[in-house]
Amino acid sequence: MGSVDPNITLIRWNDLSRKGWDRLMKDVSYLPYQQAYAFGEVVERHGGEVLRAEIVAEGETIGLCQFVVRRLPGFRLVTAIMGPLWLKDDLPVERRAEALDRLGRTLPLKGLHAALIMPPYADDAAERRLGLRQVVSPYHTVLLNLTKPEDDLLGAAESTWRNRLRQAQDAKLTVNPLGRRVEQYQWLLEAERRQRQRLGYRALSPLMVPSWQEEGGKDSVTGLEAKDGATRVAGLMIFRQGTTATYHISWSSEEGRERNAMNLLLWQAIRELKKKGVRTFDLGGVDTDHTPGVARFKLITGGEVLSQSGTWLLRPRLK
Repeated sequence: MGSVDPNITLIRWNDLSRKGWDRLMKDVSYLPYQQAYAFGEVVERHGGEVLRAEIVAEGETIGLCQFVVRRLPGFRLVTAIMGPLWLKDDLPVERRAEALDRLGRTLPLKGLHAALIMPPYADDAAERRLGLRQVVSPYHTVLLNLTKPEDDLLGAAESTWRNRLRQAQDAKLTVNPLGRRVEQYQWLLEAERRQRQRLGYRALSPLMVPSWQEEGGKDSVTGLEAKDGATRVAGLMIFRQGTTATYHISWSSEEGRERNAMNLLLWQAIRELKKKGVRTFDLGGVDTDHTPGVARFKLITGGEVLSQSGTWLLRPRLK
């Protein structure tokens, strides 16, 4: 058998171990939790199917992409949520386009299916070079660079946010970590579920949170609560994957909102994540339609707004 041309991009499907995947991801500055190996294991534990691709060029891994397979009647929808991730910042457009083309052409599925990618970056040159169709508009989030000193982080926030933090600190609320056992944070999952039903937004199923903690390890979930005496007024839960953390869910009572408890919880979370070596804190999606107050809260923290390029139809290609 002849040798493989090193200039041709190769896709190795479902071949990389968790140890290998995590090793390659450890230096990625921004790792969305949906592309963490542990997230794929959570999906599989709940009956889902996952496909993992290692993208190789010139003998070097240049990218990773985890797809979640959703089974519908007679059809499968395959989605790389916040993927693929490129491990090299200087990949030329031609190389990225070739890699995406091979991802679509070598996808190890038979039968009727469609594949979507939603890369976590704004540059859509490779997708447009391939003639891919954008099927969903861009997703927006806010990223905080936790390598900066605390004073710089606080100084970057708008004065309104800082004033509310000072008011919350003066309110003498008590901030406690949530316990690691499910029964110790179940109240927050339930409060957020009711909030989600009322406001009409979507989030990861509460049933998957304990699985994420089990698969990701003891430091994969950080939870905080604010209390006025014995009364809970707010709660916050954060996922951690590698050197990235993601704002998962939060809840605040009317009293908590009046006393700016969420500012206090978020600032305490930032300080704790910095101590644990987290470099990037993803504050989560900015949804100005369903949760305008939460969106405003995130936007005035002083973080950088990330607007990814949208969701693209990778397969079947329409032209």
